[in-house]
Amino acid sequence: MASTSIVNSWTEWGQLEIICVGTAQGMCYPNDTPSCAWHTPPSNLYPYVESIIGPRPRRRIEQAQQQLDNLSDLLRAESVKVCNSIDEVLHEDIGEVLPRKQTFPSNSSSATVDGITIKKDKIDVYRPEDFTNEPLRFDHQISAPHFNNQYQFGLACPRDVLITMGNTILESPTSVHTRYFESEYYKPLIYSLWKRDPCMKWLQPPRPTCSSTHMFNDIDYWKKVEMKEWKQKIFVDNGYKTNLNENEIAFDAADIMRMGKDIFYKKSVTANNQGFHWLRRTFPDLRFHMMHFPTDGSCHIDCNLLPLRPPTAGSEGLVLLNQAYPPLASEIKIFTDNNWRPVVAPKSASSEVPPLALCSQYLNTNILSINDHCVVIEECETALYNLLHDDLGFDVITCPLRILNEFGGSVHCVTWDIRRDDSCVDYFPNQDYEAECKRDLENYSDRTIASTHDKK
Repeated sequence: MASTSIVNSWTEWGQLEIICVGTAQGMCYPNDTPSCAWHTPPSNLYPYVESIIGPRPRRRIEQAQQQLDNLSDLLRAESVKVCNSIDEVLHEDIGEVLPRKQTFPSNSSSATVDGITIKKDKIDVYRPEDFTNEPLRFDHQISAPHFNNQYQFGLACPRDVLITMGNTILESPTSVHTRYFESEYYKPLIYSLWKRDPCMKWLQPPRPTCSSTHMFNDIDYWKKVEMKEWKQKIFVDNGYKTNLNENEIAFDAADIMRMGKDIFYKKSVTANNQGFHWLRRTFPDLRFHMMHFPTDGSCHIDCNLLPLRPPTAGSEGLVLLNQAYPPLASEIKIFTDNNWRPVVAPKSASSEVPPLALCSQYLNTNILSINDHCVVIEECETALYNLLHDDLGFDVITCPLRILNEFGGSVHCVTWDIRRDDSCVDYFPNQDYEAECKRDLENYSDRTIASTHDKK
């Protein structure tokens, strides 16, 4: 039975009731960080431009904000209509015409088109700007004992810095300098929940120093390494070690995927082994599993592996995998041993991204579950729509969100679920967790990738 607490979320698929959607207001191109590559220009421009920083153009912010507002409207609506037809739209950022399947709130004037009506419960949507009287700005200098930054990132992606684990709101100990104080901007919202919910807990791990010399192996690492080569070869050849070392605790909230009693954690440029150990010690009643993706050491797990629904007495569970980032065979085995079927997503609608995109073209699997039979995806990902709706039987709500690729994410990234109607259930009873806890993560060399179904 689900908790009566306002703050409650144990899974990615429980009935969604309260959510926070990010904002693009005031966002900037942030300063470089040793943790990961931000807006890095092509290598042939290095002699002239080392990085791109500063306020984002107002037009781009307005376009991104419009898409976030539209997503909020779709989530709040008690019913939506998904068009039967597919039209085409020109995406000027990449110079391509892409197919799209649109969705409108049923009470909007555009909902007169022929389509499928999806009835859903109303979802309460919070926005960061609703809890402040001041304009959101990220173009002022921040200082900490070990670094200074002229520009911060912004609040488009709350999923990266906040996660709800049961009745606990957990702030992430990010290693990214430009996001060091990002969770501070959500404090008014969190305090409003704290005051209304006597069962809510609130945790912040030890704040890392973000010292360029203490937390990282090389402050100029990303000027020396091409990201594509690093993903495909250097990461796994180095034993899954990144520029982020093990001197301090560090992870982003989006490096974590919740599935009831079991939590999956991605080793990445923003998540180290110390962060994993901290979570195991802090939540001893939960089981934490390290995931390695040999072709992807970039930040965050929510493009790699997304649970769609759990196993039940009458059906198998489904977990969506990104075909560009297959998991290790040994680490996906816990799913197949517990009646979860891995489903490989089709390729993204386009292999191109905007010039200053923070995300790769493999963002199509970054989806949000409303419940265990309804999901939200980006509207141009029509192949993914066909898989989820036609083949797997899900209700699929679509929304335009490609502008947000430049701002750091897609549907899952730009949201933070605060309450779902779910509980801490064991969906993985067949496992040897004691043996898993004895694995030597400091000297990990497994690189056998799981075999997958036919790729579309």
